[in-house]
Amino acid sequence: MSIKFYEWWKNHRKVVTYGFFIILFGFYLSPVVEEAKYKNQCIKYSTKGALTKFNKDEIGETLLEETSLNIDELAKIEGYKNCIN
Repeated sequence: MSIKFYEWWKNHRKVVTYGFFIILFGFYLSPVVEEAKYKNQCIKYSTKGALTKFNKDEIGETLLEETSLNIDELAKIEGYKNCIN
């Protein structure tokens, strides 16, 4: 039995070792991926809130003229600023 296992290990050790390190790297990156997912959700919801606020309040025409951006773009900027932390 041990000779069969040794032969199997001898033939497959690179694949098993690389697979193991890939799995460990995935666990290492998991918190980063989760944080990015939460930040994207925050930006999405903050943008919707800012868009609602900008549509209800009449933001100054001067702000729109100075920045040459439309209300949707200003709402995206505001949503990003709210979730930067």
